[in-house]
Amino acid sequence: MRFFIITFLFSISYSFSQKTEGVLKIDQDSLVSKIIELKIKINEEVYASQFYSIQLYYGSYENAKIIESNTKKRFPEETVRLTFETPNYKVQMGPYRGFKKSNDLLKSVKKIYPAAFLIEPKNNL
Repeated sequence: MRFFIITFLFSISYSFSQKTEGVLKIDQDSLVSKIIELKIKINEEVYASQFYSIQLYYGSYENAKIIESNTKKRFPEETVRLTFETPNYKVQMGPYRGFKKSNDLLKSVKKIYPAAFLIEPKNNL
């Protein structure tokens, strides 16, 4: 009986200690591959269209023109835009590709325009 128990325990430990190397083969439908490729393409397009802007003002036309003019004088190297969104006008700086650059600029802009904030428009070109 002891021989049987020892043999049984030895065979169990041997079977659990074996390392087998194998190749895992996954069969997937070609439609899944096409969906994955499409998702990658969409993600690349979304990333390429993501730009940050800094909104300085939202309100009347007169104030928007003053803020636009002052901002262009203080930040001549930056793009400053005046746009209309019913019923108000917006003054924005940008677009900026990276979050870090736009956020760093926002910190300096907030010293002049404390209400300024960072926005991420969908289509900013």
